[in-house]
Amino acid sequence: MDERQREDLGDAIDLFNRRKYFESQELFERVHNQVAEDEQPFVKALVMTACAMHIHFHRGGGRGALNLMRQSLIILDDLKPEAHGVDTEALYEALYAYLQELQDRKKRGATFMDRWLVPQVRLSSG
Repeated sequence: MDERQREDLGDAIDLFNRRKYFESQELFERVHNQVAEDEQPFVKALVMTACAMHIHFHRGGGRGALNLMRQSLIILDDLKPEAHGVDTEALYEALYAYLQELQDRKKRGATFMDRWLVPQVRLSSG
């Protein structure tokens, strides 16, 4: 990734962590379209995660959001423990736990507690 792509990635992560999922998805997509092919799976996982959260919080969730989370987990699993400065292992664990929580619910859609349960993208410590 070049400097501009890293900046855009950081901005997209910031938007995601501030729960601006649609905006972060758009910026992640822009980065995805600009990076080298071998870097695309990492960014694609972030695109799908942002899209899943947008669908969950703004469109009532459902199978579409859950399927996007599952697809993202498959990619993130191959990228653990870290990729491009992101703690992919922590993101994988948080997203997996959140997916399990959503699958166990009887009623779909976001609840008051989701604000604290939703995964965050964290930078790696190394």
